[in-house]
Amino acid sequence: MSGILGNVANKELLSGYVEEDMTWKEIAAVKSVSNFQQVTSYRMLDDMEYEELGPDGKIKHGTAGQESYTRQAKTYAKMFALTRTDIVNDDLGAFDDLRTRLGRGSSKKFNKIFWAKFINNGSFFTAGRTNYISGATTNLGTDGVGLGLAVQAFRKMKSPTADGTKAVNADTQNPVGSAPGGRPEILLVPPELEGNAEVIYRNQNLGAVANASANIYQNKYRPVVAWQLSDPGYTGYSTTAWHLLNNPAYLAAMVVSFLNGNMSPTVESADADFDELGVRFRGYHDFGCDQAEYLAGVKSKGAA
Repeated sequence: MSGILGNVANKELLSGYVEEDMTWKEIAAVKSVSNFQQVTSYRMLDDMEYEELGPDGKIKHGTAGQESYTRQAKTYAKMFALTRTDIVNDDLGAFDDLRTRLGRGSSKKFNKIFWAKFINNGSFFTAGRTNYISGATTNLGTDGVGLGLAVQAFRKMKSPTADGTKAVNADTQNPVGSAPGGRPEILLVPPELEGNAEVIYRNQNLGAVANASANIYQNKYRPVVAWQLSDPGYTGYSTTAWHLLNNPAYLAAMVVSFLNGNMSPTVESADADFDELGVRFRGYHDFGCDQAEYLAGVKSKGAA
């Protein structure tokens, strides 16, 4: 920081670029925890479909089972110290917003953890779970074909019954053939697919402008863009993959846990040790980001 604190003529302070990305709120459920212990959330499974009574008059027993996922909060922190000399020489006021910068540091860390957990989802979205599609026609094209396949897959998502031998419709646990609960609302895409997502969402027609190409998906699946999805810094990144998700208030693919429900970091300051002249700042935040309900949406590879 020799330029900021040094005796340099004609200098000016450039605003520190810190992005507070809140896109995660579009796809995650927010929950509170009271400690740092691991919390397990359960979904009840059953095999209670009636069966025809045989000549012997005996009624067969139903069974019950469970699926689960875990979540846990951890503490993340950072501190910064200023000597008295730093403070006196700060003629540009570079450290006036140090508290704010420490607070924003929490947001940066949070987003890295959240999107790392979401994007590395090879075992979360799978064909076996019926929430994953692939193939050349699954790309998010402006003709709506790929989106149509994802909508169809969403409607047909199934979870196992307690005995693992049958399948039931997602969300309702009703036997196959009944209407599943909920509907997709969010089209999560990387920046490379933002244009196509907006065309599908806003245009009245797809392809050639004609009555035959009326856009049945207009205003149905709201585009949400996350630059992290195609960032090579994340394991599992892709420029072609996209997701069709439920409203997280109904069923969420990700869950965020905050200690005592505190969504904001704590930033504190204090004088340095008695034998030092200066001030110390520290910020800390208690949160966790975890994969949650795999029935909350469908992932499309967007390629063969």
